[in-house]
Order: sequence, then structure tokens, then C-alpha cells
Amino acid sequence: MSVRLMFDDDTGIPIPLDNYALEAWALQYVRALHSGRMERLMDRLATSFATSLAECLDADLKRPSDAKVQYATSIARELGIALPAEALRFRGPMDDFIDRFSEPFRQRHRKPHPDE
Repeated sequence: MSVRLMFDDDTGIPIPLDNYALEAWALQYVRALHSGRMERLMDRLATSFATSLAECLDADLKRPSDAKVQYATSIARELGIALPAEALRFRGPMDDFIDRFSEPFRQRHRKPHPDE
């Protein structure tokens, strides 16, 4: 048996569950229903699902790290260029921005060698 993840009326993905998972989920559901904690269970399920779905994304579609956002913001500010909105949303465009502009940024912050 499987659960079906529906994106709209026509598009869905079957999520296969083994007998153990189905039995445990049924027990968990009944327990939450009878204890008045259904909302807590649904919140926990939604949070777990959102985390799991994000982990399934290709690397370039994941969110950039806070460190990369801070670094790219510093680059954009220092070089007087716009940081594309896509770079703030997705790791791929963020990496492209950093790859393109990190060298000019480093050149501005490079300390001159004493022989220069």
C-alpha cells in the first residue's frame, strides 16, 4: 500500500510504505485523535515533510547558506553591483555570482606585498 502526495488534481507521487510503517502510522493517528493532539501531530508531520522534501532537491536548487549570502552581499556592496534575487533564493545562482565576482573582490582586499 502507498500514500499519495498530490500536487494538484492530476499530478501526484505514490509514497510506498511497508506494513510496519502503515501500522505504526495508523496507531499514531488514533493515539493523536483520542488524546486531542491531532493538531500537534499534523504540525510535526508538516515540519518533517518540508524538511525531507528540501533534502530531495538538486544541490543547485537548495537555499544558499547564510555564510554565502553574507559573503555575496559583501561582494555586491564592495563592487557596487546588484546581487540577483535568484542568487538569494537558490544555491546554483549564488555559486555562479560568487565564482564570477570573488576574484575582483579579493583583489580589492589584497594587501600589497612589501616589494610592490
